[in-house]
Amino acid sequence: MESSPQQPSSLSFVYFGGACIVVEVQGYSLVFDPADHMTDSDITALTGSVITFFTHYLDDHFHERTAMKLVEMKSSLIVGTEEVYKALVNFAPSTKLLELKPRRGFRAGPLRIYALEGRHDVPTNLYYVTWGPSLLFAGDTGYVDLSKLKADLAFLPAGGSLFSNPQDSMRMAMDVGARYVVPIHCEHGEARRLAELLEGRVTVLLPALRMTYKLSL
Repeated sequence: MESSPQQPSSLSFVYFGGACIVVEVQGYSLVFDPADHMTDSDITALTGSVITFFTHYLDDHFHERTAMKLVEMKSSLIVGTEEVYKALVNFAPSTKLLELKPRRGFRAGPLRIYALEGRHDVPTNLYYVTWGPSLLFAGDTGYVDLSKLKADLAFLPAGGSLFSNPQDSMRMAMDVGARYVVPIHCEHGEARRLAELLEGRVTVLLPALRMTYKLSL
């Protein structure tokens, strides 16, 4: 799953609070753990083909109404764990649901997308996306060994649960050799602590709500 060297590629992302990140890359809007952070107007503003990812089914990450709005308004594919699939299977078309188990993946245009197993008290996916450059989304997890991966950009939880913390996310950032790290799922002080741990080694972006960030990877 390692990405090979390629010409620089650009992407943009917006942080909506909690663990919710929207990444625009290669003609896709990748919506991660929206919970109930996105309004109808936020969803309307999404561009390109939309794929929505849920790391697990707990309500600070997963919200049935938001998932269905994304399907109805943007024809989004919904990707998640077995519990996410079961919560939506009676309401969403089967063609719009994908239960993705760890170490499994799929293609979407130029994107290759894989699920990795997180560490939590419920089944939890991390998501790894590569198209030459690569990104990792780890919405809420304790430390897992990611040293076999390379991720240019990593969205890492710096707190917000009994499992995630700045120290574990620092280790994962170093495992994947991240160029950029964005702390999520945390309080401001926890985000600052992760930035301190990575100072001089990784560029850490402390995201402001609803601000668009553009990167060249």
